[in-house]
Formats: sequence, structure tokens, C-alpha cells
Amino acid sequence: MMFFKGIFNKRKRNFFIHIPKTGGSTFVGILKDSVKITSKQKKTPTHIIDKVGNTEIRHVDFKRSDRPFKSPDIFEVGNRKKLSAKFNFFMIVRHPVDRLVSEFNFQYHVLNGKNGNTNAAILARLHNNPKNLHDYIVNRETQNYQCKFLLGRKIADPQPITDDEFSLILETINKLPINIGTTDQYDKFLYNFEDVSGIKLKRNVLLRKKTPNKFKFKLDKKLYEKIIELNSYDYQLYKVATEANKKYNYNSKQFNFNSSQDYIV
Repeated sequence: MMFFKGIFNKRKRNFFIHIPKTGGSTFVGILKDSVKITSKQKKTPTHIIDKVGNTEIRHVDFKRSDRPFKSPDIFEVGNRKKLSAKFNFFMIVRHPVDRLVSEFNFQYHVLNGKNGNTNAAILARLHNNPKNLHDYIVNRETQNYQCKFLLGRKIADPQPITDDEFSLILETINKLPINIGTTDQYDKFLYNFEDVSGIKLKRNVLLRKKTPNKFKFKLDKKLYEKIIELNSYDYQLYKVATEANKKYNYNSKQFNFNSSQDYIV
């Protein structure tokens, strides 16, 4: 029975949900390097391209000023049956501490939000003009972003997540289902994508949008615990993904991860 299920999965199209600052651009980059695409697609940035081979990709909707997720309808109960029949779903989530540190550095330093650049869309919407990570994470607008994104919330939405909304996310992950991986066990996610989709990925992985070393800093225990406290739903989502990863048996030396001194988009 499992054999026929595997054959059926490989006949479906794939659908990747790209949550910002989780390593999604790196995955899209690997996919672009691994399947046959047009010259136009090769030139399209990883955070913009919406299809690579038979894999649909959904990001932030950059055409809208409030920058929500393009396809929150995935999490509507009435859509599950038809979506499940058409697609294998994939998603990467990240430990909220690591993700928020990355997001802060991206907003504050890379996009130059510290000097008022409005391209730093989250930072530009905060009223306390953060000068450091602590001042950034105490804003409700920065909390539980991964869950808010999946629900189609606008960027920097101050409205808290409810238990019912979080239950809907978990239920959708289980019912579709969504193959969920984590940034800190990236090779497991790649292995699972290959196994479910039947797509062979390149072994050399270029890390994209990696925080430049000059912006990295050591996080103290108190601030670490504060981030987890303020992002409890994102932390629960991360733990769900970590638990799901335990079922995958794989060779951890399958992929070679390479970084660059340059900021690769």
C-alpha cells in the first residue's frame, strides 16, 4: 500500500510555502539549480519566482504594501480536499530565536533600517524606533511572525495569535498533509523533499541571504528566554516540526553546504 502511495505522490505537483527568514531562498536556489528551467526563470530572484519545474512556490506578496502571504487559502478547511489531491506540500520553519535574530539583522543592518530606509518594512512600522534586538522583540508586531504569516496576516500585525488559529495551522499540517522541516536540520528537509517528490537535488548547496558575520553577536540567556516567551506559538510550531523530523532516516553527508562572504540573493 505504501508503495502505491509513493507512486501517487510523485505524480502530484509540489507546493513550497516560503516563510521569510527560514532558509526558503536557499531551497528555491537548490531547486533552480536542479531542474530544467528557462533563462528568464534563472534570472528571477529566489524570493520572487513562483514556479520551478513542477513545484509551485508561494512567498510574501510584494505587490501589496501590507505584504501578506500569497496563499493563506491553504489553511481554509474547505480547500483541503482539492489541494491535497493536487499537491505535495512542503514548508520550512525556524527556531524563533534564530529567526528573530536573523530578521532583526536583515531589517536593521542589511536593509539599513537603522538609518530610516523604508525598505525595512517591519522596522518602519514600529513606533519605538528599536536600536537593539531587545527593543525589537518587545513589539507585538514582531512576535509569532511565522504563524501570522501562514494565516495571511499583514506584515507587522500587532494582533496576537489565538489558540483556535494555532489549532487550525496544526490541523492543516496534519490533514493536507504538509511535509514540514526545520532550518537547523536542513539536510533532513532536503532528503524528505527528494523522497516525496521524486526530484533529485544537487548535492552542493549555496546558502543564500546568510547574515554577514560582521553583524552577528552573542545572545545572553535572559534575552533568549524572553524571545521564546513572547513567541510561544512559533516555538510550538518549531517543536512540532522537530518531532516530525525524527522519523526520517538519512545519510547526513548527502549535501554539502557552502557559504559566501557576499550576500547572495
